[in-house]
Amino acid sequence: MTLKIGINGLGRIGRAILRISLSKDDVEVVAINDINPDINNMAYLMKYDSTYGRLSYSVEAKENNLVIGNERYINVHHEEGIENVPWDKYGVDVVVDSSGVKENLLNARKLKEKGVKHCVVTNSPSDDLVDLSVIMGVNEDKFDPKEHYILSSSICDANAFVPVAHVLDQHFEIEHGFLTTLHPWLNYQNLLDGPSISYATPGQIHDYYALGRASIGSLIPKTTSAIKASCQVLKQLDGKFDSMSYRIPTMIVSSADISVKLKKNTSVEEIKSVFEEVQRTQKWNVVYNNKEALVSSDFTGFEYSAVIDHRWIMRNDHNFVKMVLWYDNEWGYSCRAVDLVNYIGEQLNG
Repeated sequence: MTLKIGINGLGRIGRAILRISLSKDDVEVVAINDINPDINNMAYLMKYDSTYGRLSYSVEAKENNLVIGNERYINVHHEEGIENVPWDKYGVDVVVDSSGVKENLLNARKLKEKGVKHCVVTNSPSDDLVDLSVIMGVNEDKFDPKEHYILSSSICDANAFVPVAHVLDQHFEIEHGFLTTLHPWLNYQNLLDGPSISYATPGQIHDYYALGRASIGSLIPKTTSAIKASCQVLKQLDGKFDSMSYRIPTMIVSSADISVKLKKNTSVEEIKSVFEEVQRTQKWNVVYNNKEALVSSDFTGFEYSAVIDHRWIMRNDHNFVKMVLWYDNEWGYSCRAVDLVNYIGEQLNG
């Protein structure tokens, strides 16, 4: 049975999820809600993308529908609140809230009244706002359709870090570590210096003033919620990791620098071997091992959650290990969000 999907928020992640879903037979996007009132602009942004190129299907706006490939009609609404969309009219099974707006999350449980079976949120709210945070390849088996209505697909950084940390902890036991992420600019940042306006809470200004500096000309150090989000899934790492991040002047593909002290003595070759076995046996496209001399742009549009760069796995005599990861922070993350939706469908139909 094809799972019917609704997307609330057709921004960078929403559009990536829609693009990915077009290649899937078991999910169908039937409704979209976005505050952009210009449906022709929505069609234009689906058709042309500065990062991922032109969509291989035709896209046009017809009345209140996006028509993709001359055969897929997707109903479009422009409501401020997620609860005001008639998801039930289209038989939506799962709504993906990719708006990033906190108010939508607060109202997501009202979707039960509209027959929506589950809601997936593409960020990492506090535990009291969602029923379960899921990172595919690590804890999707914890999902219980009867207990978990709102699920978080966490954030891109955690989707890359957690599967790797999980393997390291299972095999070698992590004593403590540090995570540094290098993340491309986001659309709440500025081209020129100014206040940085929050998307999650419209009208609010971030009190970390450096985020308002010109995004294209500087590396901007900042705090990150990567470890907090990660510990929602890997609770055994709570208190063992610290982290920071840089906003970097590139458009796509993040990197993560992981430094860990391991309890079990190991070697670089053993670590490589463990992750090669993980790639061979995993169900989802989570971990990929790279041995070529590649750079960030080579991973644009890559569907894996974490690319482990074997050139930069290092260990010193104190059993400290450094690893470098690459991940497309939009496409790889959105692939896992679609995997989560697919998994929900499997559980509902199983």
